[in-house]
This record gives sequence, structure tokens and C-alpha cells, in this order.
Amino acid sequence: MPALVLQRLQSCSDIQSVLNCGLALSLELADAVLGNVQLMDWKTGSLTIAAQRGFNDEFLSCFRLVSAGSGSACGRAIRKRSSIVIEDVLLDREFALYRTVALEAGFRAVQSTPLISSSGAFLGVLSTHFSETHRPSEREMQAVKVAGERTANAIIKQRATARRGDGHSEEKAEEERIARTVAAVERSYELLRQVDRRLKH
Repeated sequence: MPALVLQRLQSCSDIQSVLNCGLALSLELADAVLGNVQLMDWKTGSLTIAAQRGFNDEFLSCFRLVSAGSGSACGRAIRKRSSIVIEDVLLDREFALYRTVALEAGFRAVQSTPLISSSGAFLGVLSTHFSETHRPSEREMQAVKVAGERTANAIIKQRATARRGDGHSEEKAEEERIARTVAAVERSYELLRQVDRRLKH
């Protein structure tokens, strides 16, 4: 499966196509029809929906911006930097605020997996939603995690390629890409530490 994911993502020509491809792959792996990809905006400390499949306007409005303090699966994925599964949104206390939106959007369960690159940069969250109560298998979750990592790597590559279109040498562009990646990792860890400190108080 990883080779297939990499092959599909490498054929993408821009960030939006990478996001759409990553989402399509995750839906295929999870056997789901509803899902979205959110990218992290470190200026606001919030996730924003960048690609989605099957959601109504109410859902998109509700989850337009999601912070690390949110009780949603994607909000918890920021805090934990790991996959979050809510197998029944009606029984999950942290998710209580979003139950009505979830039911009207047509899902009863959700998993959210961070988009963390192989270098450790936290770029966003990939979520798939299920119409019935559901807990994906370990194998499915591992496959989605791999898809998330490959998607994150492809996003970084596309961003670097877009910024390189000004005539810089390949070597210079690679140095800049590495520097941006390291800065993103350091920034993500610092913001997560700040979130942890606020939640403990």
C-alpha cells in the first residue's frame, strides 16, 4: 500500500490535488464516503478545511476553524499528535457540543489522523467519518497513518516547488526547504507545549 500511495501522490501537480488525492486514498482505505483534510494555520493556531467530501454547509461552517482546545476528534489530534477514534459520537462526552451537527451531516463515528511528515512537521489533520458506530481496525489505522505521512511529505514538496519557481538553484531551494521544515517542526512543538500548559491550568 505505501508504494501505491506514494505513486498516486507523486503524480499530483499542486497542493490542492495532493489534498484531494490524500483524502480519496484515506476514504478508500477506511471504506468511508465522508471525510476532510484540514491544514494547520500556525498564525491562528487553528485547523482550516482545505479539502472535503460529502459534507453539508452546516458542518463546514461549524468546523471552518478548529483549535487544539476543541473536543472534536481533529482538535484532540492536534493535542495528542496521534490518531483519535470516536466510535460513537453520541457517547463521547468531549464531542457533546457537535452531536447535532454530526447527526445532520450523516455520521456517527469519526477518526482523525495527523498529517505529520517523515521529518516530524505537523501540517494538519485527515479525518474520515462513518454513518454507523465504528472502530477501524489497527491495520486500517496504520494504512491511514501512512497515507497521512505521505500526504504531508507531498505537501511540503509542492510548497518547496512553488517557491522554487523564481530561478533559484536546486541546491539553494533544498536548503530553504529543509530550513522551513525544521522551523515548522520547532514551531509546532512550541505551540503544542503552550496548549498543554493552558489545558493544565
